[in-house]
Amino acid sequence: MTPYLWLQTLYLGISLGIVAVLWSFAGRFERTRASTTRRAVFVGGVMAVLSLATVFALRAFDHPHSTYQFTVIAFDFYAAMFWLPAFAWSAMVRRRRFESVLGVALLVCSLGGAYALWIEPDRMQLVERHIAFDKWPAGASALRVVHISDFQTVGPNERQRRALETINGLHPDLIVVTGDFISGPFWDIEPAFAAAREFFGGLHARLGIVVVDGHAERDRDRRRLFDGLDVRFLRNEWARFDLGDGRSIAFWGVVTDAPNFAGLAEARAPGELRIVASHVPDLSTELDGRDVDLHLAGHTHGGQICLPGFGPLMTLSELPREFARGLHPFGDHLLNVSPGIGMEGHHAPRIRFWCPPEIDLLVLEGRAPAHGSRP
Repeated sequence: MTPYLWLQTLYLGISLGIVAVLWSFAGRFERTRASTTRRAVFVGGVMAVLSLATVFALRAFDHPHSTYQFTVIAFDFYAAMFWLPAFAWSAMVRRRRFESVLGVALLVCSLGGAYALWIEPDRMQLVERHIAFDKWPAGASALRVVHISDFQTVGPNERQRRALETINGLHPDLIVVTGDFISGPFWDIEPAFAAAREFFGGLHARLGIVVVDGHAERDRDRRRLFDGLDVRFLRNEWARFDLGDGRSIAFWGVVTDAPNFAGLAEARAPGELRIVASHVPDLSTELDGRDVDLHLAGHTHGGQICLPGFGPLMTLSELPREFARGLHPFGDHLLNVSPGIGMEGHHAPRIRFWCPPEIDLLVLEGRAPAHGSRP
């Protein structure tokens, strides 16, 4: 069993203890004891209030993106999926009184949780996007760039093996990975480290592989991960690729904790396409006017948990929720946000809902400049 599974098993047990204590406490009151629905609502309501208060406290006193808030999410998820339905169904069976609204709600929670835990994370999507730039002449051969992000492995699994096979099967010219490679627990990252090393060591692209950092793992582990691999790990620096036909493509890779855009002040070479790769998509707000064509980012996981008709519940980004995934115009450039091929680990349950993992194939092409546009 991997360290991640040991930690989540502990959280599963603690969640059981929390629900058991609250369920017993609710039984002391005649009003809640007389109705399984009221008892379940009481337990769920108390957990919701305590969870919100804890998350706000963590964000205030630890960090706005504190990883410990995912411990709270783990407790709530296991309670809603397993323990609260188990206690409520048991009570209805003992009382021989089925409460239909509660029964349907419990069924939805359990089935939705099972889908999020065991089905959606493996529903890998391949999205192909054709993007034309007037920096390149119309009719020039297209460049196939695979963009992935947020690998965040906790150990080897079938989804990662299929992702590797899919990416290599696309025969990409370039692969760009926008951060977050390993998830904890960080007292023993070796199973996750070995899985990430195997994945990145197995990637193949005609021109090369470009990666930038994120913040899921420690910097020393990140450096060790790519040591000796045929990977360009960019830290506020350029990686340029000559396409041999008067065209080139240049990547400026941004360090997440210390972003620097000094290199963007350099004069652009004729026929050069400029792409910024960063982990956080919010940096697009700083790229206007810097002569950038495309910004590649990740970080949001697409929200990871989304609701039909509403979208992501949380993106950990200051950008509007519609920028949580996909290709969008942003000022004078384009922004492509990968929803990732992994998901939050360490303290969080490995779940996705209405937000499958995704591999983006960006087919970069040339086009004739629009009439009246500046060269």
